[in-house]
Amino acid sequence: MAFQSSPVLDFSFKAAEDLSNYQYHFIIIDSNGKVALMNAIGDYPIGVLQNAPGADEEATVRILGISKVVANAAIDEGSLVNAEFVSTSDCGKAQATTTDNVTCCGIVLGASGAEDDLASVLLTPLGSKPVAKA
Repeated sequence: MAFQSSPVLDFSFKAAEDLSNYQYHFIIIDSNGKVALMNAIGDYPIGVLQNAPGADEEATVRILGISKVVANAAIDEGSLVNAEFVSTSDCGKAQATTTDNVTCCGIVLGASGAEDDLASVLLTPLGSKPVAKA
């Protein structure tokens, strides 16, 4: 069962689009200062959406702390994760980070059993990248 901590750093933004089906997904901030779904594989998530707002409604984003995150597959505890991007409507799920050139978004503290299960993820600051082992 996924868990999360009391908020360490939650912040409110306006939603740039309807995010009502994307609670507990990684999201980005757009050029207008609103939160939105990822547009491309290179987008940098700012955190995890904690509620399910419609367009122009208040979106609560967990930027730091432990959050529930929808997973794209079974992911074990201790795994580093980044935000999956398949398409503009299928994005923001946690996926296991498998290369050293992908931005790491967190560390799994509570495993997911399958796609669309919730994992518990300790969010890491933007720009953290796994280092290739020698």
